[in-house]
Amino acid sequence: MKVSQCKSLTKCDFAGCSNWAKFSFATKGFIKKDLCFCEECLKGMYEALAKTQTPKPIESPYKYGKKLKKKVEG
Repeated sequence: MKVSQCKSLTKCDFAGCSNWAKFSFATKGFIKKDLCFCEECLKGMYEALAKTQTPKPIESPYKYGKKLKKKVEG
């Protein structure tokens, strides 16, 4: 998926919004290839997605946890 600036004047594809679209998403669909959204709707979608997803940390190349753990005998 690729985000780019709209090249032509189109309305926002979000239901109920009548603003002019500024950004478009390139998709691989049969019916419509570009989804165009205005800046307000795009910010709203970004905020909604940010609340549901959390970034995962990058795994370190060194596994300190395995080196520090000792076998407990008992």
